[in-house]
Amino acid sequence: MAVVADTLATPATVVSPFQMPTKTFYSKLFLAAIVFTIIAMFAKNHLPKRTLTIVPNSDPNANYFLLDPEHPNARWIDRDRFHFHCKFSESESNMPCNLIYMLSVDSVKGTDLTNYDRLHLDVTYAGRAKNMRIAIRHHDPRFSRPSDSNSTKFNVINLRTSDLAKPLEIKLDEFTVADWWLAQYDLPRDQTHPDLSNAITFALDFEGDLRNTEHDVQINKIEFTGEWISNENWYLGILLCWMLFGTIYNVSRIIHLQRIEQQNRSKISELVLHNSKLRNETDKFRKLSTVDALTNTFNRHGIEQIIESLEIRLNATSIILLDIDHFKRINDRRGHDAGDRVLQRISELIARTTRSTDKLGRWGGEEFILICPNTSVGMATALAEKLRIVIFDSVFEPENPIAVTASFGVAAVSPNEPFSDAFKRADEALYSAKSLGRNCVVVAEQDSPHIA
Repeated sequence: MAVVADTLATPATVVSPFQMPTKTFYSKLFLAAIVFTIIAMFAKNHLPKRTLTIVPNSDPNANYFLLDPEHPNARWIDRDRFHFHCKFSESESNMPCNLIYMLSVDSVKGTDLTNYDRLHLDVTYAGRAKNMRIAIRHHDPRFSRPSDSNSTKFNVINLRTSDLAKPLEIKLDEFTVADWWLAQYDLPRDQTHPDLSNAITFALDFEGDLRNTEHDVQINKIEFTGEWISNENWYLGILLCWMLFGTIYNVSRIIHLQRIEQQNRSKISELVLHNSKLRNETDKFRKLSTVDALTNTFNRHGIEQIIESLEIRLNATSIILLDIDHFKRINDRRGHDAGDRVLQRISELIARTTRSTDKLGRWGGEEFILICPNTSVGMATALAEKLRIVIFDSVFEPENPIAVTASFGVAAVSPNEPFSDAFKRADEALYSAKSLGRNCVVVAEQDSPHIA
């Protein structure tokens, strides 16, 4: 054994030169990825915003107006600076004081505001109105009609004029659809939610009883802002980068290790070819193998090692011997391949039916032995009968079924009794089962066997 260990240790010197540069490289790359991730997480809040500025506006083609500029109650003071004045007499109670900014050229194809999440508003106001309303009209061909200018969806938010003392930041999800508009058009529920995907107008107007009042309005800023990349997509991108990095790393490591393995295999092959001691040790351990290659159970050598264990002698132990009935007939009629499959199937059935502490071995060609520690002869007999029924009821060679049965001999290992004596009694019980017509269980007593 020492010869094998010393010889196999030699290839380790082949691995080291290939591993060290790769580990160093990937350690640096991993550190760089961590630094990049930290920078990316902090940089998110410093990225430039997506913006749509309505006021101030340098576009000479911008279209905005007072709702009724011909009426003396609303007039521009400085149109370029969005400064206007409204005055109402005692009799004018329902006259408007508002500004409308067109977000569409043809009142059908408007501006998509869903890419923005904030409205920044700066209005200097002097007057006695208590509320100011912001309204964004949305055109939807499902219900908006050119003949009815009021049929565009009325998204609205109401503000107190006292809040205009400082610039405001308004979330676009604060907009709602006006109740009067919903009541007027009676739409299905899936069409009643706020929608800014096709905004055609933006309006500011002042509400309340405006009789005998004056209002001075200076609009300093109307601007929509939003993220170019949402937080969810940003962090998802970082996660995907890590997944890509991990995939590339693992694939490259696998390729690298495969190369190392191939080189080590070549080295081992050379050592095997030129080292007679290693071949002799390999042959020796192959002969001493404890597992039967066909049935994957213990072979005779493995069972003998179990028998030598002291644990078996310290507790109640029973032996079950089983022999496949007329197995030679199966080999003669179906061939040895079919016989091998029957042996494999029976070993699988036994392993599935017994405990993990029970030790199953192939004792001969078609003979198996089952050593059952901590098992009385009565329990072993019941187990043998269960195995007999399982084998009898199982289908062997489904395409061309074979009827397979087995005979069983059961014996208990008495305290301080040589195992060979108990085995002999179990073997005699098995012989009795064969003599009694097979496919039965016979229990060996101290003096003579009897049928279970």
